Amino acid sequence: MRTFMGESDPPCRCRATSRVRLSGCRNLRKRNHGRAPKRWRCATDVPPSRLPRRDSGARPSRRVVAPAPAVATSVAMARACVLEFVRHGEAVWNLPRHLVDELRATFPEVSFVSPADEGEADARLPEADVVFGWAVKPRNFHLATRLRWIQVSAASVSALLFPALIESPVLVTNGRGLHAVSMAEHALGVILAFARKLHLARDAQRERRWTSRELWAEAPSFRDLAGSTLGLVGFGAIGHEIAVRARALGLEVVAVRRHPTADPAPAHAQWGPERLGELAARADWLVLAAPLTAETNGLIGADVIARMKSSAVLINLGRGALVDEGALVRALEQGRIAGAALDVFEREPLPPESALWGMPHVILTPHVSGLGPRLWERATDLFARNLRAFLEGRPLVNLV
Repeated sequence: MRTFMGESDPPCRCRATSRVRLSGCRNLRKRNHGRAPKRWRCATDVPPSRLPRRDSGARPSRRVVAPAPAVATSVAMARACVLEFVRHGEAVWNLPRHLVDELRATFPEVSFVSPADEGEADARLPEADVVFGWAVKPRNFHLATRLRWIQVSAASVSALLFPALIESPVLVTNGRGLHAVSMAEHALGVILAFARKLHLARDAQRERRWTSRELWAEAPSFRDLAGSTLGLVGFGAIGHEIAVRARALGLEVVAVRRHPTADPAPAHAQWGPERLGELAARADWLVLAAPLTAETNGLIGADVIARMKSSAVLINLGRGALVDEGALVRALEQGRIAGAALDVFEREPLPPESALWGMPHVILTPHVSGLGPRLWERATDLFARNLRAFLEGRPLVNLV
């Protein structure tokens, strides 16, 4: 499937039962001139996992598909088992234990299992009807014989896009709607830092140097945000939140997305991806908030960077692989662009030998733009709403 911003076709709404094979769905045959489609399905067949938008938003996506009520009811009657495994090498990305306890109290009819490590998660996977987190991998998916649904807390589900899961009847829902406000504020924060040269002032502070003349004289000098142009690559919910805040500060906002809409709001204009080079040439601040897909991998290469203004700043909140990091380093070393703010990288953690560490006109953050004080509360609220819907046979939110 081709995707730039994660848009996809609407689901079939036929009322076939979960036992009906895809080839037997009359609505689907009608859509395909009598032929059974290879990848799509009716409402009671589970969709193949599709590439999501990296741009998670303030509100969850409402594109939903109902699981078969008979299936959901039978799961509930058998006492559904949820395997919770929101674990990460970085502790900040781990689900707080008190929120798991709240889920247990809210759903006494559900059995919750919280493995301590991957080995225990593998051992408990065969009993799970639902996985909340990242327990499922290509190497262990064959163990998930009861699995009906996976909920992840991130917007990207690229780690789940392996053939066995894609072709299985397992629902996948993502964390779209959880990170957008934090990421939008992060974007505006680094833009303000560059406009007011706060990063350079901080460097001088460490050296106890009074640098007012240097800060004023260095090109580009201090900048007003009002009247400058912010280019957005990716205009999902993160892009929307950035645009709202940027417009409030007087910036012109132009967004590139796969399918521009007639009403560009909250941007001033929406362009198709074929105008990316034009956007790069126009933007004072080029912000990347797109997902990583086959189409966006290496999207910002040497050719796009070459079209940017010498006063422009590149800001990447999407995925490191959106940018040709080598081309970016060369452009920064040669002064062909004014700076970069990077929260994501081709390799994470960023290797100590990377030239980016020592560049004064680069702001580096360790993939934390999506963190906020209520992230995990929002994540568990979303899961709780979806779990209740799953048990009652109602549509799920954020179906991928």
